[in-house]
Amino acid sequence: MSSELHEEIERGERGGRVHRAVLRLRAWSERHPVLRVLHKATVIVLGGVFVLAGIVMLVTPGPGWLAIFLGLGIWSTEFEWAHRLNQRIKQVALRAWRWWANIMAQWRYRRARDRPHTMVQGPRHMRATTPDDPR
Repeated sequence: MSSELHEEIERGERGGRVHRAVLRLRAWSERHPVLRVLHKATVIVLGGVFVLAGIVMLVTPGPGWLAIFLGLGIWSTEFEWAHRLNQRIKQVALRAWRWWANIMAQWRYRRARDRPHTMVQGPRHMRATTPDDPR
């Protein structure tokens, strides 16, 4: 399961249509100083709204962490510190996911190991039968 998460993160880092569109918008806004300031202000405000909404949603119903990460992602298009923070959070989340996956695998293994086995593995016609078993 952690490989699926890792693959999904890699697909997201490669970028898609939205990423290319944001890069085109940024290149277009670089042509004029007023557009550049307007673009940067929009990124700051939009990222801040998502982060603040996410913080509010942590204590109220809603996808709080998703909104916080989305706001950080918006900020990371303009600020290096936000990009580094996003990378750090991603590392911590992957480490926690792997830890949890290992805990669950160990739990499943112990549960299967300690369960009394009444079934014998293999096809039914090839199973060894005991003398008191009237088959």
